[in-house]
Amino acid sequence: MRNERPLVIILIGLVGCLLTSSAGITGYMIYCGWDSQGGWFELFHRLSISYPCSSLVVFFIFPWLIPRLTRYIRLKIISVEK
Repeated sequence: MRNERPLVIILIGLVGCLLTSSAGITGYMIYCGWDSQGGWFELFHRLSISYPCSSLVVFFIFPWLIPRLTRYIRLKIISVEK
């Protein structure tokens, strides 16, 4: 079970990166005018750049950050509420 945790964090992070990248790119392109921004080709072009960049955060920062953030939340925030 302990070895599965980093894998779950990474998989959830990658899905989150894809959804966030897609939403941001699509929203910006719709706001500025879909056709003037290049349409589907430009969407996939931007996604091919933004998704790998955001994935680097998931692979290198999430495994380090999530356990520390979870520990902090449990100690500082949840213990204060009890």
